[in-house]
Amino acid sequence: MRVKTFGVSLALGMVISAGAAFAEAGPYSQKQAEDGKTKFNNHCAQCHRPNLAGGTGPALTGDEFKKKWAGKPVAELQTYIHEKMPQNAPGSLGDDQLDPITAFILSKNGVQPGDKDLTKDSSSAQFPK
Repeated sequence: MRVKTFGVSLALGMVISAGAAFAEAGPYSQKQAEDGKTKFNNHCAQCHRPNLAGGTGPALTGDEFKKKWAGKPVAELQTYIHEKMPQNAPGSLGDDQLDPITAFILSKNGVQPGDKDLTKDSSSAQFPK
């Protein structure tokens, strides 16, 4: 009887631990992601669509996007966006636009918000796998 109880307890503990890992807070705040939605719509949605599904530009959600960025620091995504986007004016997005836009993209890829805004200093966090 004790063996079964131990086994159930162990299994339950593993499920709870796995749930905690998925619930880990991301490197941005909910308010920042909401601000990022507006900025995304102003600067990015024309090519990537408001739902990030892609249009003339690639989708910014889904398996291909996640595969490209999984395990890489969020800073790499920010650098790419800053250097390449928007396509008609690369390098024109300042941190006050780039950080919220990146937060919005993270939120649409299932990364949960944290309690602090994304900044250059906090962008070493990795994009989830």
